[in-house]
Amino acid sequence: MTPADAYTYAMQPFANARSAPDDLTDADKWALGIGVSRAKQQCDLLARQKLQGEDLLAFGKLCIFGQNFDPARSSLIAYLALPQPKSPEVGRLLLTRAFLGLKSITSAESQVESLLSLYPYDASIHLAIDMVVDAAEASDEVDDLAVIPRLNAQQLPHIFDALAHGGAVPDSNGDSVDAVLLVRDALRIADTLRRSYQQDAADKILARVSTLVAANPIASGPDAPAIRNALIRYQWLSHPSPVREFHATDLPFTGPPHPRTMLLYDPDPAAHRIVRRINATTTSIRMTDDRTLVLVFSLAGPASDATIQRILADLAAAHITPGLKVVAVTSFAANTGNDTPSLELLRYLQAFRAGLPQTLPVLVVPDSELKPFAIDMWPAAILFDGKGRILWLGTLSGSAGSIHQMERGMENAPPELPN
Repeated sequence: MTPADAYTYAMQPFANARSAPDDLTDADKWALGIGVSRAKQQCDLLARQKLQGEDLLAFGKLCIFGQNFDPARSSLIAYLALPQPKSPEVGRLLLTRAFLGLKSITSAESQVESLLSLYPYDASIHLAIDMVVDAAEASDEVDDLAVIPRLNAQQLPHIFDALAHGGAVPDSNGDSVDAVLLVRDALRIADTLRRSYQQDAADKILARVSTLVAANPIASGPDAPAIRNALIRYQWLSHPSPVREFHATDLPFTGPPHPRTMLLYDPDPAAHRIVRRINATTTSIRMTDDRTLVLVFSLAGPASDATIQRILADLAAAHITPGLKVVAVTSFAANTGNDTPSLELLRYLQAFRAGLPQTLPVLVVPDSELKPFAIDMWPAAILFDGKGRILWLGTLSGSAGSIHQMERGMENAPPELPN
């Protein structure tokens, strides 16, 4: 890499954390809550006035911020009906968000289709499609789920085109889409196809993406490692796990660690296991004993806590995959970049663990046992079938759509793939 690309690559974990749904500090959340309250109040007040021109757009933006979606919808429709609105693309993007807020996914899809037909494809349109697909994934309604393949088919040619031109998507409204997101979206589309038994179509997408990312500037740029990891994760589905057992240290539920508590690794790196922890216990998780869901987390993944809690609640409420064993797993390297034991980090991990259910095993494993799964964003999930085969492997944004998509995949085993 060039020095500039190396810097971009080094900053990726921070950028990933800042783009996560739960990336706000506690102070940010309180301040945002004040802003949302003000926006709702002002939306209610201004709704009594007869607005015209560009004020209609500003009012729509205000009401969406205040999560008052119905007046936003009405105002934005009126704005787009103006003879010459100054920012019609922004108006349709906001209207898409308003419809999603009203749980009208098919209406949001209609706005995306209008955006695709009226304007050049750009980062804002790409992200709008992702947003509608994510909302559809969170639904169980047949009409909503039918939106996904239609938008996938419309988005895919634009992904190929952007990757063929260096992985850049035009940026007209301040949004940003990089080659990594393009590849992840293409593989999401391919995964939808292979899980619906359209393996040939999925294979064609994989082959096209692999060819496009093997060319410069993508192949030599800062996105290359993350793209390689995305491809590795995609190709593990329905294959035997590269790791048959996790050798772990179990984080206790209560009580801070003793000042002398440390994790000690076997000095022989070939052993790949934790051999001793003062005043603590070690355990192992075999992928061939039980159907097991491994939730991989990191303090660098802002959505880790909320995602784990949401998945556990959903599993309990819906009785998904009875008899399923669920464990949460991390490593020192997943939190600091290297696998050197750290007493300070251990204290942070135990504080994180204290917020999770007591019955959930929370484990620290050697990074060598996580590396083969190519997880570079957190949280993530790996589902094993009890015979060592991987039924689901992927990162989770923490959104309702990403979680529900994984849960739907858990209930429907993927087809057997050829060796």
